[in-house]
Amino acid sequence: MYPHLPLRTALTVAEERIRQMHRGGSDVLEDLATDTRDGIGWTGIGSRIDVTPLEHARVQIENLTAADRDLDGTAATSDQDMVEGEAASLVYSAVVGTGIEPSALDDPGFWRYVALAHVWNFAAWREPRAFAPVMVESGTIAASRNLGVYVDGRKPDECVPLRMYLRVRCLGGAAHAHLASAVRQGTDFWRSHILRVVAGEHPPIVRALVRRQADEATRLNRDPLREFAKQLNRTLVNLAPAMLDDTAADDLVGELWDRQST
Repeated sequence: MYPHLPLRTALTVAEERIRQMHRGGSDVLEDLATDTRDGIGWTGIGSRIDVTPLEHARVQIENLTAADRDLDGTAATSDQDMVEGEAASLVYSAVVGTGIEPSALDDPGFWRYVALAHVWNFAAWREPRAFAPVMVESGTIAASRNLGVYVDGRKPDECVPLRMYLRVRCLGGAAHAHLASAVRQGTDFWRSHILRVVAGEHPPIVRALVRRQADEATRLNRDPLREFAKQLNRTLVNLAPAMLDDTAADDLVGELWDRQST
């Protein structure tokens, strides 16, 4: 069995947390358990999963952002997407380490639980605009309308812990997790060219893409990268990409990539 957080509960908790952060003048919450505990339900089969790996991952992930937070409490000076890539490896290993059943990974309620109970502080650091309080007409503090997409578990390319987990899964798992943080300023690269497209379903192709975009000698700028992605998607329609091994995937990506870099 695995923890599941209903959508309405998650959004209510998130809204109150924004007010709490505003009152406290901090974007870091120490207690991520009390306000979620009563709303969590357990679903699935068998015994309850062990969430200890997720608790450990929270500490490690928040340590990654501690230096940036210490500068002025909110601002980040590092490449936030590369930090997300490092944290993605921790999320992936933690989720796998819980022993969760594969079907649960398609349940937005599980990812809502992870987002609020373990990754909230990282998400607030990573998406500061969405987590910033807003003043409504009544003069009260409310959450941004954009907040939900990062915690509600319904959009794989936006929900923070889910997109982190998928980044490593798209690469082929823990053995390739080092590539998750290899691309500088890679937010659009991961969201638009990996997580949202068919190519992201095939790890050998993803690895070939990442290696080229991570190398400054072969890195593509925005427009050439988008043109490459269009050509790749058209090419994959006429192939069986699941049959490509690393060598074949690298040859395919290399041929299309070179058309944009010359």
